[in-house]
Amino acid sequence: MLTAINCKELVELAKTNEGASLIDVRTQAEWDQDGKPNGKEIGLNTYFISFMIDVAEGRIVNQEFEKKVDELKLDQSKAVFVMCKSGFRSLKAAEIINKKGFKTFNIINGFICSEDVEPNCWKTSGLPVL
Repeated sequence: MLTAINCKELVELAKTNEGASLIDVRTQAEWDQDGKPNGKEIGLNTYFISFMIDVAEGRIVNQEFEKKVDELKLDQSKAVFVMCKSGFRSLKAAEIINKKGFKTFNIINGFICSEDVEPNCWKTSGLPVL
């Protein structure tokens, strides 16, 4: 089952989903520029796998994405939360993970957004950042 949630809902769900994982699917450049979510601080196993990669022509889908997710050997009985910058790439990535049989959540508004966006994203909600 794929469900859209905001960061406030993520914090509440993290409390009741012991052993759940957070996968940030942004690019390396985004992690370097904007920082990374510290999901461990709210009880989430946290992973970083780019759904798209930067190339000279722009961004393309990472052909290794699904393989990298499989290599995590996540427990299918545990929830998986997926995040990107704004929620679009994470939706596509969450759909792939959901098809593998996981209870999957797409985090709308993602990691970074302007402070006037409601509900706020990870950073503007004051959630921990690496």
